[in-house]
Amino acid sequence: MIPHLRATHKKKLNPLGFIKGSPRKGRFYRKSLITILLIASIPGLITGMTMYWLVIGQMEKEFNRLHQNQIMNRAENLADQFSYMELSLSHWAFEPRFGEELKEMDYVYQFTETVDIMKTLYVLQGSNPLIQKVELYVNEPQPILFNRSYSELTDLSLIESYNEYLKDGSHIYWTDRIPGQPLAEQRTKGTENNPDHLLQTDSGEGLVLVHKIPGGSLRPFGALIVKLDNKKVTNLLKTLTPYDQGSTFLMDQKGNILLSGGDHEGSSSKQLNEEIRQKVDLSQDKGSLLYTFEGISYSVSYGKMNRIDSDWIYVSAAPITDITAPLLSVSKGIVLMSTAGLLLAILLSWLVSRRIYTPIERLLRLLSAESTGNNPVPPAVNVDEFELLEAQWNELVMERSTVRKRLELQLPQLRDGYIMQLIQGHLSAHSETDLRQRLEDLGFRVQDQRFLLVRLQLTGYSKLSGRFLEQDKGLVTLTVVNIIEEFAEQRFEQVSVLNFHDLSAAILLTGEEEKLKASVLEWSEELMVVINQIMKMNVTIMVGRSTSSIRDLPSLFMELEQAEAFHSIEELNQLLDLDHLTLAHDIEQSSYPFLIERDLIHAIRTGKEEEAGNLLHDFVKQVTQRQCTIYQLQQMMLQLLASMLHMMLQSGIPPYELFSGRNLYDELAQLREPLQIEAWLKSEVIAPFIAFMEDRSHSGLKPAVERTMERIDQQYMTDISLEACADLEDMTPYALSKAFKQVAGINFIDYVTFRRMDMAKRLLRETDLKINEIADQVGYQHSYFNRIFKKQEGLTPGQYREQWNR
Repeated sequence: MIPHLRATHKKKLNPLGFIKGSPRKGRFYRKSLITILLIASIPGLITGMTMYWLVIGQMEKEFNRLHQNQIMNRAENLADQFSYMELSLSHWAFEPRFGEELKEMDYVYQFTETVDIMKTLYVLQGSNPLIQKVELYVNEPQPILFNRSYSELTDLSLIESYNEYLKDGSHIYWTDRIPGQPLAEQRTKGTENNPDHLLQTDSGEGLVLVHKIPGGSLRPFGALIVKLDNKKVTNLLKTLTPYDQGSTFLMDQKGNILLSGGDHEGSSSKQLNEEIRQKVDLSQDKGSLLYTFEGISYSVSYGKMNRIDSDWIYVSAAPITDITAPLLSVSKGIVLMSTAGLLLAILLSWLVSRRIYTPIERLLRLLSAESTGNNPVPPAVNVDEFELLEAQWNELVMERSTVRKRLELQLPQLRDGYIMQLIQGHLSAHSETDLRQRLEDLGFRVQDQRFLLVRLQLTGYSKLSGRFLEQDKGLVTLTVVNIIEEFAEQRFEQVSVLNFHDLSAAILLTGEEEKLKASVLEWSEELMVVINQIMKMNVTIMVGRSTSSIRDLPSLFMELEQAEAFHSIEELNQLLDLDHLTLAHDIEQSSYPFLIERDLIHAIRTGKEEEAGNLLHDFVKQVTQRQCTIYQLQQMMLQLLASMLHMMLQSGIPPYELFSGRNLYDELAQLREPLQIEAWLKSEVIAPFIAFMEDRSHSGLKPAVERTMERIDQQYMTDISLEACADLEDMTPYALSKAFKQVAGINFIDYVTFRRMDMAKRLLRETDLKINEIADQVGYQHSYFNRIFKKQEGLTPGQYREQWNR
């Protein structure tokens, strides 16, 4: 069916180009609706959005100012705590017990003074909750460290680390060098992780306050070292974020981060701090800014914090969303109310516009009822309903003429498709009258006409591998169909050529009874010559019986398909006339090459792929030397395939798993040329089985199994045993039995039985020896031979010989 015609049959279209009953309106309606919407709803929406943005923007600025003032107060409190520690440490540094006498002091004999010093350090450590540890280090007369105990330092790298505290130019200063950590480790860590010796709080480091002793001395020989508790300082730093979210950190004068804290973790926190650090103006004493990170707006406040040896800069970043959260809910309510008002305005506008459009709608409905149903051209741009109604009538008239011309061009394709369904039996439910009427509607003259079907099959395609590929069958068939159509139109008035795309075609011809059959036979002979010259292929043409009833065509076509199976497989042109061919005749019994099949199955079982290929070629050659039909060829090849699959099943390899559930019988039945069948069996059946067997067999056991199989082939008529063969191969009977099953796919005793039965059947077929003589020659006693033969073949030896000699 033409797609254009299908569309017009499904739904009736109105003159405006819209489906009848559709809610879509024209340009006039849209203009009216848009005008009402602008008047009724847009001002309310603009008011709501303006209120939202103005209020939110103003509130963000106000809260940013309040946030800055609050952070400044908390920063002063943090600075006071650091100042208190600096003042306390300076007070203790000027204590007499930390004076010049420490140089001359013997800490072992003056045990009381030593204990006093340690108690003083404990007091200093407990003077402030931010202090984690207090140490005293002196390097004269020898390096000594007071911590929780007294210890003399002998590690040179550790001594060098503590001496670094005495080399700084200031008497009291802040640093990030960890007391007790070797200097080499500090330098490595500073180089790899922090080129500017920044403090990495997440690695376990902390701030350190150092005061040299004696206080005020020009040549200090020791230092009081106060290490702050990193966790407590970080918690104190978090108080700079008033809503317990965001991020805070301290920087030195150069902009290096000393300490940080916040609700972010890992790389996200570092990235936020680093981006804010780059935005801070270090030249100002204080300031604020708005910054967006990962879709969240932050209010950033910063200022300077004066320390005893340098100035620090504190930075606090708090999310604006937390500050403005209460206001956001109110603003959203305003927007929702405005949106609700907009929806109400749209509904009211739609109701009003419907009333305005009612007269035009009645006119369009009236014209739609008179529409011819043709598919009109879509409406032009900038043309309203009134202008369109005038032009649409002319468009429909022109469309009617165009559809008629298209239908005339599509009639041959429609006719061929209908005839294809007819001969394949899909229209069997229709009466003879209906079929004739439909053919007449498609331009076929059927009155006083007889119908005749011809089937054409190309052969010899496998020999054209140099010219065409396997996937080119459809292209070759199309070329032949075009040749047939051109050649038939010169002889017959009415012809329909059906393409099956598989090197075959069918032809329906009509004519008078007395001339039709003779003309078709003569034309078929000429057609074979033409196809031979152009395509270089042979042709088999089957001419059916003529009939005057259209309902008989499916059965006549089925006869043609059956006749195709009985033409000769020889590579030559053939012309078959069903009036002179009886399909039910007795097919001459062709001798099946059992001996070649036996050797072929044995070669496949033992993995001899080249020998199997040669035997398969001999099998096909012996079959095709006789004048057999395609039917006979397919039956014998199907029998061979069944024998192969049976052997595989006996070898312990289920064909269903080996071939992934493929229907090999159906695939083989589709092939018709001997060369194609031979190539398919080699590549699709024999090669996969041998490859599977080779993968399964063990490379070290395969030679031993092959020698054992050759020994059985030569000595099967003797009393050969598994134990004797295992001794010859220096193996245990169990190992040889297991290897034999794995490599050959069959048990040892089953293989011996197979060789003996194979020779016995051969002697029964080809000789007149008695049953007991045959039993002796194959290694069996007479009584046991009868039982084992019937178990294997289902017949007694005598019955087998009688059946074969019939």
